[in-house]
Amino acid sequence: MSQHKPAYLVASIELPQGHASLADYAQAAMPIFKAHGAEVLVAGTSDQSVEVLEGNWLGSDAKLSLVKFPSMQHLKTCLNSDEYLTIKHLRTDIVDSNFSVAID
Repeated sequence: MSQHKPAYLVASIELPQGHASLADYAQAAMPIFKAHGAEVLVAGTSDQSVEVLEGNWLGSDAKLSLVKFPSMQHLKTCLNSDEYLTIKHLRTDIVDSNFSVAID
């Protein structure tokens, strides 16, 4: 994997109605992501709708986020940084999530 190709973090979560908010996580994570050169392309919010065109999706309460990093190294450095690891629990204490990565 080239260090110079963008890497995309694809995150999916189940966020049922009435579920605890991820606002604290989003507020804490965004500056950390941006410090590592990330650009949020799609943010999975409670009012987001996902239309399945083919295959299976997690469910009607599933949300999708797409974050572009300058490289796989930037993405890994971000997710393994002390700053991110300190706030990660704001997400993992509330929801189960799936993180996938695609390289451009």
